[in-house]
Amino acid sequence: MFFASGFADVIPAILVLVIVAIVGCVVLLSLRRNVKNPPLPPIPFTLGDLKKLLDDGSITNEEYEKAKQAIIDLVKKSTTDSLEKDF
Repeated sequence: MFFASGFADVIPAILVLVIVAIVGCVVLLSLRRNVKNPPLPPIPFTLGDLKKLLDDGSITNEEYEKAKQAIIDLVKKSTTDSLEKDF
């Protein structure tokens, strides 16, 4: 009798601890996922934006080619990094 009475008093505390443990695990798993796969850096210009700058005469053909290659390299790097993380 005494044991059953004491156990009934402890049940709410046990439930709270279980809920806190589950929420903590979910938070830790989401943080781990974000650390493993950080968001990709934004690409400041698109190729279309660069083409407009070239057509407007704001940049030279040489600057256009350098910036275009930089964007292409960044996209290639981000896609190959993503593929490597999946395996």
